[in-house]
Amino acid sequence: MKILSICGSIRPDSITSRALSIAAASASEAGAEVRALNLGELNLPFCDGRSDERSYGADALVFIDAVDWADGLLIGSPNYHGSLTGVLKNALDLLGPDAIRDKLVGLLATARGEAGAMNTLNHTRHICRWMNGWVIPAEVSIPRSQDAFTQNGIVVTDGLEAQLNMLGTELVRYATLIRG
Repeated sequence: MKILSICGSIRPDSITSRALSIAAASASEAGAEVRALNLGELNLPFCDGRSDERSYGADALVFIDAVDWADGLLIGSPNYHGSLTGVLKNALDLLGPDAIRDKLVGLLATARGEAGAMNTLNHTRHICRWMNGWVIPAEVSIPRSQDAFTQNGIVVTDGLEAQLNMLGTELVRYATLIRG
């Protein structure tokens, strides 16, 4: 079982990245081989709708090949104006129509406000379903994310670490059920 963790935040030491690392560690403990991909470390071109996605070259190929390698995706995004980040949306747009077909997808999202990031999760879920991915029921919305971790990355929000651990574990469990 191969899981690719994709961080849709390009901020260094982002809260989304911290949360993803906990979920990814749980996926690894559940038996998956996990790789992490931070979109902020890639120089992705803007999607222009070309028919051959591989012709984007360079870092787009790194992203496309990493997604192709994976059986499942763990995707995280901060809430930007009620939705996912532009860098994450563009990265997903760079993928071909079958790039995540039948892959399992686990989602998490972070937000500064009290309401959390449910719209971010909903929009990302919709995109992944449109791309024929299978979004698992477990998901994590982190409201007031700026207060959820210490500077050292320790979770301080009650129950959050358990939710993140469950997300990683459930992604592997569902993928194992489907893949056998």
